[in-house]
Amino acid sequence: MTQLNITPWLQFTDSIEAFQGQNSTSEIFEDEIFEILKLILLFYIAASLISIICIFGLVGNAIVIWYLCFLIKKNPITTYVLNLAAADSGVLLSLGFICIKIFSISLDIHSWLLHCFFLTYTSSQYLLTAISVEKCLSVVFPIWYRCHRPKYLSALICTLLWIMSCLMLGELFSFVVENSDLVNQITSIVNFIVCTPVVIICTILLFIRTYCSVYQHQRGKFYAALLRILLIFIFFGTPLSIAFILLYFDSLNYVHSSYLFIISVICASINSSVNPLIYFLIGRKKMKRSRETFRLVLQSIFSDNIDCRVGGQPVSVEK
Repeated sequence: MTQLNITPWLQFTDSIEAFQGQNSTSEIFEDEIFEILKLILLFYIAASLISIICIFGLVGNAIVIWYLCFLIKKNPITTYVLNLAAADSGVLLSLGFICIKIFSISLDIHSWLLHCFFLTYTSSQYLLTAISVEKCLSVVFPIWYRCHRPKYLSALICTLLWIMSCLMLGELFSFVVENSDLVNQITSIVNFIVCTPVVIICTILLFIRTYCSVYQHQRGKFYAALLRILLIFIFFGTPLSIAFILLYFDSLNYVHSSYLFIISVICASINSSVNPLIYFLIGRKKMKRSRETFRLVLQSIFSDNIDCRVGGQPVSVEK
C-alpha cells in the first residue's frame, strides 16, 4: 500500500530522519536548520497536547458508549449518539497512535492509521450532519416528522453513512489502487462544501426554533447540547477539512502547511473529545440533586422527547 502524500506529519518525520542522518551541516542553510528545529519542537509539543486530549476524550466517549449500549433504553437519539461516539473514539485512537509515531520515528504504521483516521473523521462529520438535519426537521415540521418517520430510520442512516464513508475514502480499494489522493481530495471537498453549510443552516434554524420561539421554555436538553456540539464542530471540526483541501492543491509551502496541519489536528482532537463533557454539563444542569449519577444525567438528555409544541401541546417525535 502506498503512502499518502497529503500529511505533513509524515513528511516531517522523514525530514527529521534526513536531518539526523546528515554527516555535515555545511550543505544546509542556517535558516533551514533553525526552521527544522522549530518544527521538531512544535511537533513534539503538539503530539504531547494531542495525546493528553485523546486520553480524556477516549475515556469520556468510552463511558458514553458503555451507558448507551447497556444501561440506557434505546431510542433514535441514542442510536445516533452511540455511532457518533464510536466514530470520535476512532479518530482519537488514530491520533493517539500517530502521536506514538511522532515520539518513535521508526514505527512504520502510518499508512493504515491514516486510512482509519480519514474513515472515522469523515464518518463523524456525516453522522453529525445527519443528526442536525433530522432534528432540524423535527422542530420545523413536527407533525409531518412524527407521522412519516420510519421506526428504524436512525439505524439505517448510520449504517449507510458508515458504508458511504468507506466507499468515498477508498478503504475498500486502497490495497489495489496505486494512488488514492484523488479519492481523499474529493472526500475533503465534499465534507467542506456539503456538510459544513448544511450544519451551519441547521444550527441557525435550531437556534431560532429552540431559543427564539414563543415556546423556548419547552426546549429539551438534547437540543441545548446539540447546538453546542454543532457550534464546536463548526469552529473545531471544519479547519481540518480546509487544511486537507489546501494541502491537496499545494496551496501552501511546507512550513506553512505544517503549522496549519498542527493547528487543525489539535482542533479535530478537541472536536472529538468534548461531546461527553457537553452531555454531562447540560444533563446535570437544573437537576434537583447536585450529585446525580452519570446514568441519570445521560437519561435526562436522551430521554427528553419534547421537541416543540403545537397548539399548546408538546409533540414527541421519538418512538
